Amino acid sequence: MPTALAQALGVQERAGKPLINALCAHLRRLQALLILDNCEHLLAACANLVDTLLKAAAQTTIITTSREPIRISGEQVYPLPPLSVPEPDASVAALQRSEAVQLLVARLRQQLPDFELTADRAPAVVELCIRLDGIPLALELAAARARSLSIEQINAQLGNRFRVLTSGSRGALPRQQTLRATLDWSYDLLGEDERVVLRRLAVFAGSFTLDAACAVTSDADIDAFAVIDLLSQLVARSLVIADMPAKGTRYRLLETTRAYAQEKLDEAGEADVMARKLAEHLCEAFANAPQHYLQLPDAKWREIYPSADIPQLRAALDWSFTANGDTAVGIRLAGASSPLWVASGLFTEGARRVEMALAHVQAHTHAADQALLWRQLGRLVDETPVRARPAFERAVELYRLIGDPVGLAYTLIQLGRVLARLGKSAAGEAVLDEANSLLGQIELPWLRGLYLFNRAFLENLRGDFAVARPHYEQSQELFRQAGDEYSALAAQGNLGNISWALRDTDAAKQSFIRQVAAIRASPMKTKRLLGWSLGSLAGVLIERGELDEGLTAGREGLPLLLEDGDAWIFFDLFTLRLALAGRACDAARLAGYSDYTWTSQEARRHPIEERTRERLRSMLQQKLATDDLERLSRRGREADRGRSVRTRARKLNVSHGHASPAGCVRREMFMLPLPYPATELKSTRP
Repeated sequence: MPTALAQALGVQERAGKPLINALCAHLRRLQALLILDNCEHLLAACANLVDTLLKAAAQTTIITTSREPIRISGEQVYPLPPLSVPEPDASVAALQRSEAVQLLVARLRQQLPDFELTADRAPAVVELCIRLDGIPLALELAAARARSLSIEQINAQLGNRFRVLTSGSRGALPRQQTLRATLDWSYDLLGEDERVVLRRLAVFAGSFTLDAACAVTSDADIDAFAVIDLLSQLVARSLVIADMPAKGTRYRLLETTRAYAQEKLDEAGEADVMARKLAEHLCEAFANAPQHYLQLPDAKWREIYPSADIPQLRAALDWSFTANGDTAVGIRLAGASSPLWVASGLFTEGARRVEMALAHVQAHTHAADQALLWRQLGRLVDETPVRARPAFERAVELYRLIGDPVGLAYTLIQLGRVLARLGKSAAGEAVLDEANSLLGQIELPWLRGLYLFNRAFLENLRGDFAVARPHYEQSQELFRQAGDEYSALAAQGNLGNISWALRDTDAAKQSFIRQVAAIRASPMKTKRLLGWSLGSLAGVLIERGELDEGLTAGREGLPLLLEDGDAWIFFDLFTLRLALAGRACDAARLAGYSDYTWTSQEARRHPIEERTRERLRSMLQQKLATDDLERLSRRGREADRGRSVRTRARKLNVSHGHASPAGCVRREMFMLPLPYPATELKSTRP
């Protein structure tokens, strides 16, 4: 549930951090309305999620639809009645005011364009609406049969079915009885092949393509061409929904219809067979995804491997590692599909899926499959360098063993960046040099661009900006040629960092302004990239003394950085703004927390951050007594270290100039993660 909500809200994950914390932090800033539809099959999970969000984000309102209340504090239940039905003896004019009649007539006209609600037809229409209890789905299904059955014949069929079902369990809700009656009636009217395909479609947890439906539901008796025709018939009968976006039709079952079809699948004893076919189909569909990730333009890759396939991947991977599953299939699928978790920003879940596969690796597991899993694990956790390093190193060993130059080069390029971030520049340079020697025999412009990008990153950290700049420029051009707009924009931001590091803040400011504008206009924009760009712009403006402008950029960028887990990289810059605004005591405590964070990450500061930290230290030494500075810094370093940075966001008032009595100067709100209790801010609040 948290992952599904994060996708809908565009909240990015950080490996190893609870996603619910990021969701709470995101919603805490907003006055939001969330709608969670079809909660009945995940009632406990929905209740836990809603309860947590409401406690953490007071301005959030949540509407849930379910067959029963979720039963948490603060819940207001609104029973949703069926559509209004007509009186048995209503006139034609009165009938047309009935919601059920309006829906039924509209759907009948889609089947029979000349249909008119006449006095002769009125009694049968009234009977149908009443006996279907005004339930929209039931009306839809009834109208779908109008081409082959008269309304009177439909009524006759319903009568038999309702009598059978209402004599069953009296504990079931009437709405459930009626819906099951409608579904049973509709299912019984299907041909045998239609029934087979419908029940087999229950294996798809989300939307699916025509190719997927053909591959999974076909067999020796029902070939792929027959599935195409049968699927069309199921769409016409409103049992399958066809969504038609700009690029290709995708199909889905309503949740209730899928639950019904799943029961039929279980009764037929085909559940495991279909689960295997789905997993094997996805293995084949994603077999080339890692290779295509290096070759295809980003937009094309996402078109072939859309995020809409994630529900199927979850279901297939879950099945693979059960007692009835196939771990070999799961291992291949986890590795092949892993780039989709990265592209979708689902780092935590992706890492968990890959780790599950690695836990089932055996002696006979192909080394190539193992290498891919270790490489992708490193990529999914690369924001935690100490965790990513051993994963990449294991992948390097395996790629050497199997003699895969592309896999080896790609992994070495990623390992070089991680080593540079850990301050091991000599080791990082060595692995990047080896990768460069391999690239001479590999015709992959994007991979060459990634090498130059990470080589520039290493030189940037070492302070060799004259070498880093042309590397970034070349990587940006190669990314553009490869159709990777996202990476090209990232390179543009790093070029701005070079100007900033060289103290050309005019050029850096303009570079970041252009980057922010380009990201906003790009279809490939992400919160991660926009957050970094705004954070960098805020930092340049703060260093230039343009505190108002820096506050504006920081106010927008910092929440994005907090969600992504990269805010700690900008702590020194934001702490400098506190000091410049006359908040020396608060700055000293946050500076201590920043030092602790950099140490815990085992990361090396960039020269810009080192310069900022030195300036900040000098300012604090001038404004605070030595004992006070050490005491405040120690309190920051010794703050509660067990909590996620993203859960520590508090609103901090930042005033211009020297500290003044409360209310005497204009106060501004700036989101900053504070390493001390909010009660300590009493003296600084209006």
